[in-house]
Order: sequence, then structure tokens, then C-alpha cells
Amino acid sequence: MEELSLWLDGYDDIYSDFDPRGYSKRRISDDFLFELQQAFKYRKERFNKLLLLLPEERRDETAEQHITQRLKLFFSQQCQSWRENYRKKRRNGIIMLSAGILIMIINIRLSLIGTSSIPVSTIRVFMEPAGWFLLWTAMERLFYELREVRRQRDVFRELSGLSIGFGNTEK
Repeated sequence: MEELSLWLDGYDDIYSDFDPRGYSKRRISDDFLFELQQAFKYRKERFNKLLLLLPEERRDETAEQHITQRLKLFFSQQCQSWRENYRKKRRNGIIMLSAGILIMIINIRLSLIGTSSIPVSTIRVFMEPAGWFLLWTAMERLFYELREVRRQRDVFRELSGLSIGFGNTEK
């Protein structure tokens, strides 16, 4: 297990510039999250600790405790959110796939009946593209969209399990 180290100029590098609240309530910066995600994307080993490095003269233990608690809470909330998002997208994809297959089966059944009445032909005209649309949309959702959601879920699951600490940068 390795530690992931990030250099910061100050504590504000972690937070959004537009949020004036204190360290225990501020929104986490998109730039900070992007850097964390990039570190996870290109890693070869697993991390067990997130070490945030600052110049010694800028460090404040009380602020670091609030920041650590805020980051842990944020990571665990994001992990839960992405987990629920993954389950919801997977469930919807499976429902769409099932509906598409069912519509295609009904359409095949109608074609096997062999009646060429106007109502049956009209139903078949509407059902065939609807079935294909549901099948292809469901497969796109299950095979492509879920990949990104799964990646985000996994990143935040790992981040929520990290121990977080602060250290001094070397001059």
C-alpha cells in the first residue's frame, strides 16, 4: 500500500473559491477532485493514505482536523451517491432491455399470426422501432454509461476508505 501525496499552497486549494463558509461546511473544489481522480486513474498501486502537503508556516492543526472530518464525510457521501446512481442506472437499463425484448417477442408473435388487418399492421409498425429503440438504448446504458458511473463509484469508495493526514512540504 502506498500513500497519495498532493502539494497545496494553502487549505483553500481544497475548497471552492465561491463558498465563504468555514472549513467544516465548505464545498470541495472541482480542481481538487479532478487531481484526486487523475491520481487514481493513472496509479499502479493501491493507496491507503491521502497526505496533503503544505508549507509548515501555513499549517493549523485545528483547521486540519475540521478539513479531515469534512473530506471523510464528503467522500463517504459521494460514495453512497454514486453507488445509488449505479444501482438506479443498472435497474433502468435492465427494465428497458426487458421491455424491448418483450415488445420484439410480441411483434414476432403478431407477424406469425399472419393476419394482415389494418389494426394489426399498424400495431406492428409502431412496435418494431420501439422494440429496437429500447434494446439499443438499454445496451448503451448498460455497457457504456454504467462504465463511467462504476469508475466514479470505485474512486469514491477508495477515497472514503483512505486515512487523511497533513504534512510539511520540503523547501
